[in-house]
Amino acid sequence: MSTKRVVQLSLILILLVASFASTASAQAWSSCPSTYYVKPGDWLAKIARNCGISLSSLVAANPWVGYSYYIYPGQALYIPGGYEPVYYCGPGYNNYGSYYVVCYGDTLGGIALYYGVSVYHLQWRNGIQNSNYIYPGQVIYIY
Repeated sequence: MSTKRVVQLSLILILLVASFASTASAQAWSSCPSTYYVKPGDWLAKIARNCGISLSSLVAANPWVGYSYYIYPGQALYIPGGYEPVYYCGPGYNNYGSYYVVCYGDTLGGIALYYGVSVYHLQWRNGIQNSNYIYPGQVIYIY
């Protein structure tokens, strides 16, 4: 076999290996958290555009949406490439008084017990309708 033929086969082999190596899909980073809660007035294309992802990737990550394209406020959507929000949780104090940033697993009753106030006081002070519905990162003002 001639040297020219060996070089040609080597180049073809290198190109073939390089093409297979580049088929791994890279995931783009989103500007939204990994879980997005639908707000009033949102639609799928708007959410995808605001998060910097394609509509098809949003539907692929939430396959149940593809059947009807119907979403409602408060519904949780998975955002591919989204970030995990980092927040401080626990007690704090500022010019407006004492507050508590809800941690994962906290209850309104536990927060009320910690500060020595009633659950009803915390609901009234923070405009919370349902005492069972608080979420991590929510700020609860105490006094």
